[in-house]
Amino acid sequence: MKFDLSFAGFVLSLVLGLSGWFFRWSDKQKFERQQSTQKAVAAAEKALNEERDFNHLRNNQIQISQGIATGFDELERRLDHLRELLIEIKSYLIRNQHGTSED
Repeated sequence: MKFDLSFAGFVLSLVLGLSGWFFRWSDKQKFERQQSTQKAVAAAEKALNEERDFNHLRNNQIQISQGIATGFDELERRLDHLRELLIEIKSYLIRNQHGTSED
């Protein structure tokens, strides 16, 4: 059996070409997996950031509402106090008016 160099060269180039194609395809698959993983991580981070921002806004709204309620409670307390003072002034004026008309 005679060794044919052209056939050996063809087989060698075929093997090297297929192995090169396989490694290139393998690297491409790995690169695409890395990209999809990075996109998934970025989407998850974005979702977490959006949720955190929403929670901050919601908590701020709750605090603002509580502050307004506290302010209205204080205002109502002061108005009640003013109402009591006005009643006292009115009763004082009524007493003095009746007292001066009798003289």
